[in-house]
Amino acid sequence: MKVAEAVVRLLQEYGVEYIFGVPGDTSMSLYDTLYHAPGSIKHVLARDERSAAFMADVYARLSFKPGVCEGPSGAGATYILPGVAEAHASSIPLIVLTSDTPLSGDGKGVLTELDQEALFAPVTKWRTRIKKASKTPEIMARAFRIATSGRPGAVQITLPHDILDEEVGAFHLYAEEECRTYPAYRTRPDPRAVQSAAQLLLDAQSPVMIAGGGAIISQAWPEITHLAEALTMPVGTSINGKGSIAEDHPLSIGVVGGNGARQYANRMVRAADLILYVGCRTDSVTTVNWTLPSPTAGVTIIHVDVDPHEIGNNYPTAVGLVGDAKLALADLIEALSGESQARSIHQARLDEISAETGRWWEQAQEKMLSDSMPIKPQRVMKELDDALPPDSIIVADAGTGTPFTSAFYTSPAGRYAVIPRGHGGLGYAIPGVVGAKLARPEATVVGLMGDGSFGMSAGELETIGRLQLPVTILQFNNSCFGWIKTLQTLYYDSRYISVDFSPDTDHASIARSFGLRGVRVEQPQELAGAIRGALESEEPTFIDVVTESEATEIPPVHKWEQTVKKAEGEG
Repeated sequence: MKVAEAVVRLLQEYGVEYIFGVPGDTSMSLYDTLYHAPGSIKHVLARDERSAAFMADVYARLSFKPGVCEGPSGAGATYILPGVAEAHASSIPLIVLTSDTPLSGDGKGVLTELDQEALFAPVTKWRTRIKKASKTPEIMARAFRIATSGRPGAVQITLPHDILDEEVGAFHLYAEEECRTYPAYRTRPDPRAVQSAAQLLLDAQSPVMIAGGGAIISQAWPEITHLAEALTMPVGTSINGKGSIAEDHPLSIGVVGGNGARQYANRMVRAADLILYVGCRTDSVTTVNWTLPSPTAGVTIIHVDVDPHEIGNNYPTAVGLVGDAKLALADLIEALSGESQARSIHQARLDEISAETGRWWEQAQEKMLSDSMPIKPQRVMKELDDALPPDSIIVADAGTGTPFTSAFYTSPAGRYAVIPRGHGGLGYAIPGVVGAKLARPEATVVGLMGDGSFGMSAGELETIGRLQLPVTILQFNNSCFGWIKTLQTLYYDSRYISVDFSPDTDHASIARSFGLRGVRVEQPQELAGAIRGALESEEPTFIDVVTESEATEIPPVHKWEQTVKKAEGEG
């Protein structure tokens, strides 16, 4: 058996259903093997390698299986890099296969020769180049084990062109069952630390839980809900942690931090005497640059994370629980159930959250129901939320889609909102809906993006049209890089440079030329019908909505809201 065949057979043994990629000169042996392989594994042709990695990323997030993407040597390896970086920074397991120039040509200046291991070093957990055919099985097993265990992440395997055609020799076709999904090989925290954390939680007067992407990866939403109810403890989330508790639950306060938070959620975090972080990196966005809370505020911190490097990294931590979030919270729940001091339901706490939530939605109604033109993004989110069936999937791009989805989309418990927060690259949603629909074919899938993203990934509309995936893409069309234009508005006296696009681009017609239904919406009254028509059509549909820019309709971004408030106060 040759290396190319061994790689494909091992992927099949690990239960891989899809490989997302683009062919090249150096990958022909791999593609020929896929051509002759049994139908249990399908290759999805993307229009560029970055998109292939984005597809694999979203597929992995929603299937809880490692995503697999591939690309050829040289430019292919460099193009796939941004998608690998995004997945890895968000702790999503990817198996990245890149073919390479032949080993026999090392150092001779072969076209597309590149040190791929050095290239991928900053954005992967592990990377290697197969230099000996017989090592292929152990390298593949190691790749899946590293990608799915501990803190998940991306791994990359370089496949030299000549090695792909070498014989592996006799080997036992074997895959670790545990590593076909993630997280693999879950670990529990120190029982003594669990007891200490339980006592601190019982002693706290106003605790708040903040759940991050690690809570979603661990699928810990039942435990989060149980613990929150046991202690009448409000639950906020990072953007990646959205869905750690059903956001219509009485104890949910939604996303917290600097992007997409409702202001009352941040106030409740600021007033907490104890914060329990679960699978959350306490990064700059979730903590508003480490001011929420202030490290000197005297707040008691309990931190649950599978990665010990995150414990105490940004805040003095009273107790660190190193282990899988789901298992750690189960242990905490058990420790609390054995306490005679079990807390009764704190009705005043529930009433406070209910009142704050109600006031926020009431104040938001004016813009959610606005008939102004261009259409307000809040109106778009309302019509979308009204039309979506339960358990729909939203893949939201960076830019306009992020803060409005974070604040206005009420997620069920689980992974239903996918937003790239590792590096926040544009161009994610169009390829992302491909991975989403293949991971959960029964779900309604919607991609949200701005017209800035359109220019970066419009080619993948052809992929959607070719595959005839019944997905809906909704574009916030404000004819600019809205996020950057807002920065220029607020902090550079509206000195606009290189942020505006032509308003004459007919995005809907472009989508139609790729085989999608294309609809343009300029009137607010047309929105509901356009969205419902798309969802009911069972056809791939692109809706281009002419919307107001963030520069004049400030989204829920903490720093911007404070800047506007200060300016209005001075005025």
